[in-house]
Amino acid sequence: MAGFTTDFSEVKEHAEFKEQPYEMIVYDAYEAINDRNGKKRIVIDYVVRNDIKQEMQNFHLWDEQYPNSQTGKYHIGILMGKAKALGIKEGQHYDSFEAFLNDFKGRTAKVTVKLDEYNGNKYPKVRYANQSEVPNSQHVWKEKTTGFTQAEIEEDDLPF
Repeated sequence: MAGFTTDFSEVKEHAEFKEQPYEMIVYDAYEAINDRNGKKRIVIDYVVRNDIKQEMQNFHLWDEQYPNSQTGKYHIGILMGKAKALGIKEGQHYDSFEAFLNDFKGRTAKVTVKLDEYNGNKYPKVRYANQSEVPNSQHVWKEKTTGFTQAEIEEDDLPF
């Protein structure tokens, strides 16, 4: 029997976001109800770009924007600031709010992260977004797993 030797040279330690800017790309953007509090909000799913040398490549960071509790409307200045940071042109028309958010997908921004403390733990949050310093993205998306396929088992293969 051959022996086995451990080799930790390829091990990467668990990384955490730091309070600093990251070049990111939008994976998804949508409006949905928060399951925990039942409130409507906009969600922008940012991913740290892997085409730029930086920490946290391929990590996701979700940004949420809730509407004003009195008016039920989103703060237009904040929302348009995000659109501008993502390179959406002034005066661009959309047929629906969903189409507007869909246009965020695949766009880049330089996102500054802050760490909010809650119950003694620190959580990364989007502090603000500015236009990317490297807008032409060569980010390579990780392949999605396709899930499981049904195994073909013959009756004769079963032990019972």
